[in-house]
Amino acid sequence: MLQDSFIETSVRRKNGISEVLFNTFLITTAIIAIVLCFIFPLYVGENLYFISGILAFGIVAGVVILIKRQHKEYEVEISNDLVDCAIILGDNKRDELISFSLKDCEYIGPVTSDRFKTDKEKANITIKMTDYKEFDIDEKYWYWLIPTEGIKVMIVFIYKDEMYPVFRRYNPRGTIAMAMPRVKKDKDPENE
Repeated sequence: MLQDSFIETSVRRKNGISEVLFNTFLITTAIIAIVLCFIFPLYVGENLYFISGILAFGIVAGVVILIKRQHKEYEVEISNDLVDCAIILGDNKRDELISFSLKDCEYIGPVTSDRFKTDKEKANITIKMTDYKEFDIDEKYWYWLIPTEGIKVMIVFIYKDEMYPVFRRYNPRGTIAMAMPRVKKDKDPENE
């Protein structure tokens, strides 16, 4: 009897220097806008500080929401042959991206394989569930190629070693065969 398998992984997307630049620009703009909200009533000569305070609060709340929405976390759950992919935005909003069966995958393998470039060109949709949006061609990144409803979807994800036996169990023909390490046999001193 086959044993049930469950694998869950998650990865937080890093935006690099663009995140730092965007946050710096956003905070600087917010400070300037708040200062202008309080200087404008002095210029007009009216007592509008209550309205200026509400506007300043709205600007700060908007900045906080925009900064939190930049944080993306991708989650992959594999339960037997069923795969569920989701994105978590801002630590609280979870959206399901795609659900599929490993048996339906046309190909499962690393991005370093010979097929990756041609499969990427054939795919109608590419979902990158990686730590960087533009990832390097490395052994730690694998992909699923799924034909679904007349379109081909490619999902790139971060590979973990415990995933491979599950891939081979449910889709042995569609999963790349990996070379197993050879074990050297020591000569038996009794037989010499």
